[in-house]
Amino acid sequence: MARILVIDDDEVSRIATGAAIEAQGHEVGYAADGEIGITLYGRSPYDVVIVDLAMPKMNGVLVIKELRKIDPAARIIAVSGVAPEQLELAQQAGALGSLTKPVDPTQLQQMLDGALRRSMGWEGVSD
Repeated sequence: MARILVIDDDEVSRIATGAAIEAQGHEVGYAADGEIGITLYGRSPYDVVIVDLAMPKMNGVLVIKELRKIDPAARIIAVSGVAPEQLELAQQAGALGSLTKPVDPTQLQQMLDGALRRSMGWEGVSD
């Protein structure tokens, strides 16, 4: 079981993404904006962070950059529904991968599995 942090200002998306992750047996933390997410991560790092790119206050690309300052090895997955062009910027900022909204649970699981392999040093292990 891994600890996954979902940072998304859209409550419906945040809850739906979290529910899909919990269904996989993982523990989920929730943040309604980037500032809260960065604070939570700073208190107790998560195995993977899923961050929405289009958020008020602090957009997802800035969140990724701040998380990288706290933890250069942070495993981050970017998500966007309204700004797909931002996905490339997110990967340049340090996201391992990206998904478009609405998030497909199967794609989410595959992305999480890949991120968790990397965080545990299992990049060369296949299923």
